[in-house]
Amino acid sequence: MTVNGAMTASDLNGDLLTRRQVAYLFGETSAKVAMWARRGRLPEVRDDAGKPRYRRADVQELLRARAGRRRPS
Repeated sequence: MTVNGAMTASDLNGDLLTRRQVAYLFGETSAKVAMWARRGRLPEVRDDAGKPRYRRADVQELLRARAGRRRPS
């Protein structure tokens, strides 16, 4: 269901990751993921309990962007 045109976490059901899961994928801390969200690098949605969640597609896009910036050794 959307509220005022905004998508809620329940709309995306199995397509959401926790902050801890995202941190694990990037090899970073949960605090770093929260910082990315605050700075607008990774869009955040809230679940019904108000906890932050991240869309799988957004996470994959950020992973691809990071991989493209790294120089081969």
